[in-house]
Amino acid sequence: MIGKVKIGKSFGGICRYVFGEEKGAEVLATEGVRGTSAAHMAADFNAQRELNPNLGKAVMHVALAWPAEEKDQLPNERMEEIARAYLKAMKVDPEGTQWALVRHRDQDHPHAHLIVNRVDNAGATVSDQHNYRNSLEACRQLEKQYGLVSAQEVSQDNRRAVREQLPERAAAKLYVQDALSRHLPHATSAEELTAAMQRDGIGVQATYQQQKLQAVVFAYEGHHLKGSELGRAYSGNNLAKTIDAQQEQVQQQQAELSTAGQQVGQHRLALDLDAFGREYAAQKEQAEKAEKQAQERTRLEQTPKPPQPTIERSGGYGIE
Repeated sequence: MIGKVKIGKSFGGICRYVFGEEKGAEVLATEGVRGTSAAHMAADFNAQRELNPNLGKAVMHVALAWPAEEKDQLPNERMEEIARAYLKAMKVDPEGTQWALVRHRDQDHPHAHLIVNRVDNAGATVSDQHNYRNSLEACRQLEKQYGLVSAQEVSQDNRRAVREQLPERAAAKLYVQDALSRHLPHATSAEELTAAMQRDGIGVQATYQQQKLQAVVFAYEGHHLKGSELGRAYSGNNLAKTIDAQQEQVQQQQAELSTAGQQVGQHRLALDLDAFGREYAAQKEQAEKAEKQAQERTRLEQTPKPPQPTIERSGGYGIE
């Protein structure tokens, strides 16, 4: 399963695209928008967009695709179910914002287009941070959950076959590119990325300036390849930016967890103090009551008792 995420500005443009007659389009599911036409759907998306007019790029477009081997295993109902699960895995509430799923039948492999409004029903912004990595992880998760053919494995098999037909340097370049695409989304330091690449038999020669990664050369089977030769995203400077951003996200998540933990600890302390206060007050009240009872007993004991009246009795039975 593959989920390619793009963030854009025009609901009208993407709705017209997915409704294209040549695509064999079929609307499988919608939430909060009409699926009767591209115009109706775009109008509904744009109406909600007005809740957050300052968000320029309000369109999230995800191209979902599966290997051709899955064609018979993906009827419309199952594709819709997986799309809903994908939204949840991407931390998008399927009932909290507008979206539409449109299937296309113009290719041999099953695929569909998911349009999501980044302005949710409450007017808040649906985050688009680290969409590439999040989508990759969501797809791997759903492949396991639904028993799908691994698109990654299929892609690797196909690219392995391609490499065998290429000249040595071109084959080495493709191998290193594949390794970078697998490992970079999970790296939060240059050292992590280097260790992961070395596990795949790829050497890494990095150049630093003021402790910042400036240039990188990858070595595989006797071939030395500059990062920029493999793609703009893999130049030393751009690798550093990606890694720094991912490290910042991890640190932010850790800080949020730490803050949440502190708040829980403070809440528990407050509850403990409150319970202690109630117990202390009850004990104090009980002690004061006991003290008053003791004082009352002491007072009663110290109060002089009135003399008891005496009754004189005569010794005879006669009447005087």
